[in-house]
Amino acid sequence: MKIIGAVLIVLSLVVAIAPMFTDCQSQGKAIVLENGKTVPMKCHWSGVAELMVAVPLFVLGIMFLVNNNRMVFRNLSILGMILGIIIILIPTNLIGVCANPEMICSSVMRPILILCGILVVVASSVGLWLSFKKQDQPV
Repeated sequence: MKIIGAVLIVLSLVVAIAPMFTDCQSQGKAIVLENGKTVPMKCHWSGVAELMVAVPLFVLGIMFLVNNNRMVFRNLSILGMILGIIIILIPTNLIGVCANPEMICSSVMRPILILCGILVVVASSVGLWLSFKKQDQPV
């Protein structure tokens, strides 16, 4: 379970840091309004939302490291699966990224976040499976 905690911590850092360098605003691109002001594209807001999901995922990884109770591992694993699904949904369905496939957010950020979300779901599923396996032995 300690390995799963470490994996979740690393994935949370990737989810938090990757959008900072792979959204259109980090590349100097923004939407220019008629009055001359610029506003960030929706990929920027996806990155902000991913940061808000990465924080509880980081805490979840720490809780995996310091906990020894199987019932808590089950609950943490279910929460991890939910957070992984949210990580996948933000750049795909909830907020999205820019429609142009040549933009860095569409070609780099979205695949990274989808992969991280899948890995979070898989790691949490393994944690859930391990919490049901061998009930009498400590984790």
